[in-house]
Amino acid sequence: MTIIDNYNVIPFLRNDQYRAKIAFVSPQSRRNTFESETECFLGVSLENRNFQPNRFHALVKWASRRFSTCKILIGDSIHRITLETMQGFSQEEALSRAIQIGQNFMKENQNILDTFSHATKFEYITCAKTQKTSDYKLFKKIITEYFESSKKFRFSVEEFGKKFHRHKWDTLNEAEKLYRIKQSSEYFLEEFAVFACLVKNGNSVMIYPGAFSSLAEITDGKFPGFLPELEALTVVSINLKRR
Repeated sequence: MTIIDNYNVIPFLRNDQYRAKIAFVSPQSRRNTFESETECFLGVSLENRNFQPNRFHALVKWASRRFSTCKILIGDSIHRITLETMQGFSQEEALSRAIQIGQNFMKENQNILDTFSHATKFEYITCAKTQKTSDYKLFKKIITEYFESSKKFRFSVEEFGKKFHRHKWDTLNEAEKLYRIKQSSEYFLEEFAVFACLVKNGNSVMIYPGAFSSLAEITDGKFPGFLPELEALTVVSINLKRR
């Protein structure tokens, strides 16, 4: 199916197209070599505008031109933390809603993956499923222990988390600030453990439309000896621009 055909099948893409370009690669030393890999994974943050259909289409198209296999990592179970923090849901309800949001995303965007299936084998994987594995539990334990013992790493993660609350930060009281930092840190630690699982399984190139400052520091070797799987990860940060 050609791109023109694609716009006939998915009409809402026709008038609001985006183009994906590399913003930066971490570590920079792999900028010219990561495309030699045959497989990548594309991280999806749920209820994030960068993954609305038109933008997701651009990301999938970009990946299809460079990799023969691409896993679409759905951040379902970790999205529960956002729902707890920002919308006040209980842990149980937040998890249930997050899983359903992930299922909806996969169903609603399958046609986009099908469009590029002639070039790349796309496969959905979920954080929820990954978090049930023994590898995940081990990586999460290692990462959490390092977070608790390394002041430098803890500072990096917490500062990264503050960026997501910067617009309302000055309106929060101290208890609310501490709660949000704690929740954001847990989100990132769980996410990093999931990434480590993918690297262990042979997928060492991550595509994401945004920046991961703490993760970039890990891949750049700022925390030597921390976790080999994360140090082996290449993070390709993508910039999306309207055509």
